[in-house]
Amino acid sequence: MCMTNTYIEQLANLVKMLQNLDRDLNLVAFNETEKKIYYTIAYEIHNKGKCNISDVIESSGFSRSTVYKAIKAFEDKKMIKLIQSGSDRREVFLNLLTA
Repeated sequence: MCMTNTYIEQLANLVKMLQNLDRDLNLVAFNETEKKIYYTIAYEIHNKGKCNISDVIESSGFSRSTVYKAIKAFEDKKMIKLIQSGSDRREVFLNLLTA
């Protein structure tokens, strides 16, 4: 069964919207893994009101080292801020920053 023209148009519009979002968030230079980690952070913050590194590892399915490297890259570009928990110094929360 072939995909309908309407469905193909909606899919193309969605892809264009995601490309625009990547551009608006300065994610164009990042690879797909890093983008997924960034979007995972946004998703966790939206759904839970906060996000720590363990949440990102669990939700994204990427290794601890992959997540840490991406977070470091975002931090270097001033796209993310790490905030140490006041109650548990081992826990670090992530905040997304705007340009």
